[in-house]
Amino acid sequence: MTTVLGRYVIAQVLIGTLFALLLLVTLDGVFALIGELGDVGRGQYGLWEAVVYVLLTLPRRVYELVPTAALLGSLLWLGNLASNSELTAMRAAGVTRVRLVSWVMQGGLVVVVGMVGMGELLAPEAEARAQHLKAFAFDERMTVGRIGLWARDGNRIVHADAVLPGDRLAGVRVIELGPTGDVRSITNVDRAEFQMDRWQLSGVARSRVSPFGVIPEKMPDEVVDRLLAPEYFGVLVVEPRQMAASDLARYIRYLKENHLESAAYEVAFWQRFVLPASTWVMLLLAIPFLFGSQREGGAGRRLFIGLVLGVGFVIVMRTMAHMGLVYEFPPWVAASIPLWLFLLIAVVALARVRG
Repeated sequence: MTTVLGRYVIAQVLIGTLFALLLLVTLDGVFALIGELGDVGRGQYGLWEAVVYVLLTLPRRVYELVPTAALLGSLLWLGNLASNSELTAMRAAGVTRVRLVSWVMQGGLVVVVGMVGMGELLAPEAEARAQHLKAFAFDERMTVGRIGLWARDGNRIVHADAVLPGDRLAGVRVIELGPTGDVRSITNVDRAEFQMDRWQLSGVARSRVSPFGVIPEKMPDEVVDRLLAPEYFGVLVVEPRQMAASDLARYIRYLKENHLESAAYEVAFWQRFVLPASTWVMLLLAIPFLFGSQREGGAGRRLFIGLVLGVGFVIVMRTMAHMGLVYEFPPWVAASIPLWLFLLIAVVALARVRG
């Protein structure tokens, strides 16, 4: 059963995390809106659409910034307890360091539960709506789902199961219509890649509809001038970090079944588990700065330490993800190395603090 002191510490963790999260998300959102201004004016994409687009991406930004916010908030709010000698009074009252750590971790549990709910339930749906809004504003003939897309180009309707980085499509179906809306042909394409201003199609199977019936055609490859405007790929590609773990699992299965590269999505899948766990590590990392000589210094010093550690974690996580792809590390290794590295730093720092 948590004591009054325990609830007080947990409340400080939550308040500090929420305050830091509000600050970080606001800054991130402002910079994101500035970045969107370059697209304002394309089609029907105006300033209002850019604002709504950024607002819809905020749940994903919250999810990504929670670990850093937990570190900053704990350093600032719990740091105030240390500066005001409240932690010293707790220790004098018999509160052990282990119990204090357990209270901080209980606060972290509340943060992690909210984070997972945000990242797995709200953020993916909001991201899909943001992608749809932007694609539809660029061109009303496009509809984007959480993974695939539908597009209209003149007398053709294009559907793709997957939009991949590098101007590539997978699982493409092209329906060609006649002047009266009747189906003239249906073309299934395993893969399509935009190269040298033309589309390279692989695994083509076409069914032509004529008054005499359906005429099937098969060819290994085909080159066409028109399929989908390549300038829309920046809007259409769903980045791995924008997808829920369940979506990533299905997508990885689809890519493997179709012999497509899935490493980036596998790393992102494991990061969906690492990121919530890293929130606890960030909280653990804050605790050594609350004891002994390390608690000296004002909020500015603690803010600087938190920013350095938080940014350092993000840099290490992204660097290891890229290195894992280049050197073909197992995806779970590439995703989890930053977690274990910062956990080791936290444990060593805790051990060095005199009790």
